[in-house]
Amino acid sequence: MTFTKQKLILDCDPGTDDSVCLVMALTHPGVELLAVTTESGNLTSDITSKNALKVLEHFNRTDIPVAKGMLHPLIRSHPKDPYSHGEDGLGNHFFPEPQTRVSELPAALMIIEQVMKYPGEVTLVCTAPLTNLALAIMLKPEIIPLIKKVYHLGGSYGFSEAAFYCATGDSPMSEWNLYVDPEAARIVYSSGLNLTTVGLDIAYGGKTNITDKTLDRLRTLNTPQGNYAAEILDYIEQATSDDKGGFHFRGTIDTAAMCAFLCPQMIKTKKILISIDTSDTASRGMILWDRRLWTKRELSKWDNFFYIETAYDIDETLYQETYYQAIGGIQAPEEVKYA
Repeated sequence: MTFTKQKLILDCDPGTDDSVCLVMALTHPGVELLAVTTESGNLTSDITSKNALKVLEHFNRTDIPVAKGMLHPLIRSHPKDPYSHGEDGLGNHFFPEPQTRVSELPAALMIIEQVMKYPGEVTLVCTAPLTNLALAIMLKPEIIPLIKKVYHLGGSYGFSEAAFYCATGDSPMSEWNLYVDPEAARIVYSSGLNLTTVGLDIAYGGKTNITDKTLDRLRTLNTPQGNYAAEILDYIEQATSDDKGGFHFRGTIDTAAMCAFLCPQMIKTKKILISIDTSDTASRGMILWDRRLWTKRELSKWDNFFYIETAYDIDETLYQETYYQAIGGIQAPEEVKYA
C-alpha cells in the first residue's frame, strides 16, 4: 500500500503524550513533518522546545526545525500543570541536553512561512494551547483559507463521563489546553478555519486506553520508536491510575488528535454551536454548547457563539491499529484507509 505524503506542522507542548505524537509524525510513512512549533502548555515553551529538540536528536531527525512560542498565553500568566510529566517532562527519560537550537523564527511566523510556502497543503495537528496559531492568524489572517486542515486536542463536551470526571485545569468543567489560553482558543475556533476538535471526553480513557495487545505489539517491534512509546505508556499508567478508586488509564491523550489526522474515518463528528468561557471564574475554559432548539439555524443568534466540528465518537479498533502502525512506520492493512 502506498501513502500520499501529507504536509504537517505539529504544534505541541512536550510533555509525555505530545512526544509520542512527535514520534508518530517522524515515523509514519504518510507524513512529511515540516516543522514543530512549541507552546507553553504542559510546561513553558523554553522547556517544551528543549524537549522537542531532545526527541528529534534521539531519533536522528535534526533536519526538522523547532520554533519556540511565547513563554505565556496571549494575555495571561502560565498556570502550573498539576499533572506530572516526570522530572524532565518526558517521563524521566533524561535524554542528553540538545546540541541543536530552536529556529530564529518564532512559532507563529514559522506557521505563516510554511502555510504561505505550501498553500492549501499544510495540516496543523495542535496538541497544546492555541497561542501560536491564534497569533499567526492575527498577524496574517490571509492564511486562514490557505490552511488545509486543523485538528485540535481541545475542549470537553459531555459526550462521555470522562468529560467531567477527567476534567483538567483548575476547573471541574475545563480541558487543559482551553484552560491555559481560552482567548487563543476562542480566536482559532471562531476564525472559520477548517477545524476539527477532539475533546477530552473522547481522548481520555475508554476507547483510547491502549490495550494489552497493542502494547505487546509495540514492544515486539523492538525499535527505538516502539520502545519509547511503550515506556511512556508504562510511565503514564503508573502515574495516573488509581487503585483505590478503580480508575485505570493507559493512554496518551494527545495521540487521539494525531491518529484522527492519520485516519480521519476513525472519528465521527458533528457540527455544534458553542462559545468558550474566557472568564476568571471556576468555569474558565469551559465549552458552552448551545443546544436550544430555537438557535438551531445557519448562523448563531448571538455574536459570541460560533459553529465548530467536533468528534463525538472514536472507533477503538481503528485507533489501536493506527497507533501501532504510526509508531511502527509499517504499511497499514488495506482496511485502514489513510486519507
